[in-house]
Amino acid sequence: MHYLTPDTFPRQQQFDHYRNVALPYVGICADVEVQTLLAHCKAHGVSAYRAILYACTLVAQELPWMRWRIREDGIVEHERLDCAVTALGEDQQVRFTSIPWQSSWSQFNEAAQQVLANASASPNLYNGEPEGTDNLIYHSCVPWLRFTQMVQPMPMAPACSVPRIMWGKYDVQGERTLMPLVIQAHHGLADGLHLAQFFERLQDKFSAPEQWLSD
Repeated sequence: MHYLTPDTFPRQQQFDHYRNVALPYVGICADVEVQTLLAHCKAHGVSAYRAILYACTLVAQELPWMRWRIREDGIVEHERLDCAVTALGEDQQVRFTSIPWQSSWSQFNEAAQQVLANASASPNLYNGEPEGTDNLIYHSCVPWLRFTQMVQPMPMAPACSVPRIMWGKYDVQGERTLMPLVIQAHHGLADGLHLAQFFERLQDKFSAPEQWLSD
């Protein structure tokens, strides 16, 4: 992690503007094509859920704006991001946990499987990284419902600069399978162009899973 100065932070004017608005967040929901990914996961016995987690966090590492975080009046840039995720407890209530980032798919997959199992079995809401850690990307999934938009809880005082990603139920349309995905971020750190870049890179991953679902 290192601090950015007004000279090295390219969005200083935008940040100064949006930090003073009442609701400083921007979000987009769009479909991503996952047929190729799902077929690859089925053929190789891979969890599609954990593959999606890995792909989203992998793309986040590649985009500088997704590694920016607000610290008081300044901006820091993290070198790496861990994968914060929800799990469903045995009581059918949500649990929060986090998967330490592993650049290797096999290591990430192994860690994710253990972390998610532990969180599901835990009686505690918070598991893994302590609350307040910001070198994370928040992920959640609503596999029971296809949606066209989703509003996620975001703190207001102070505002949160951790992006949130959520996806929903697959929609099979002949030879295509679409999955709704929403990303929500602080508008001082990203515009619509940046959110679109996330979708573009994620779609590239989903269209060529053999390039990253291997070590």
